[in-house]
Amino acid sequence: MAHASESRNIVKNIFAGFGLIVFCLLVLFILFLTWKMPFHAYQLWAMQRRFRSDMHSIHPAESQLRAEMAEFGNFGNSNHCDYFVGEFRSSPLSKKEILKRYAAIATSSFVGNRLLETGVYFIDEDIFTDHPWSQWLEKYLPAHRHVMNQNTYLIFSEDEGNSPVGDIRCH
Repeated sequence: MAHASESRNIVKNIFAGFGLIVFCLLVLFILFLTWKMPFHAYQLWAMQRRFRSDMHSIHPAESQLRAEMAEFGNFGNSNHCDYFVGEFRSSPLSKKEILKRYAAIATSSFVGNRLLETGVYFIDEDIFTDHPWSQWLEKYLPAHRHVMNQNTYLIFSEDEGNSPVGDIRCH
């Protein structure tokens, strides 16, 4: 009888040890897949903060902020992480004048030691029918109504091709 009881305890201990090993492996696997997620979120936040700071004095006085945007993920065809930050704005200025105001402007990346070019897209351009631009327009300007005598545009910076290591959103 005592021998059977000892055998059951040994089997219980083996299963408990096996369960602990499986649990630890599962935790390690999840950490491996997600350990960089907070890091990428921080980098996006830092890049957005630098963008706001760099662009504050550059925006035309006649323009009005409609919405800020910040996104990251894999928007291409390979394993990398792309960062996009910008602002949707409206202005009574002509498209030509708006483009002229933002010509040759650069902003800082999340690292701060790398300059990024800016781009301007007007929301009536075809780019906003493509993925992911169409989703961003819906997300950041969901109830967009054309403002009479105003051009609505997105001024943005992008930092492409960063390492995705540890973030499943960039694969």
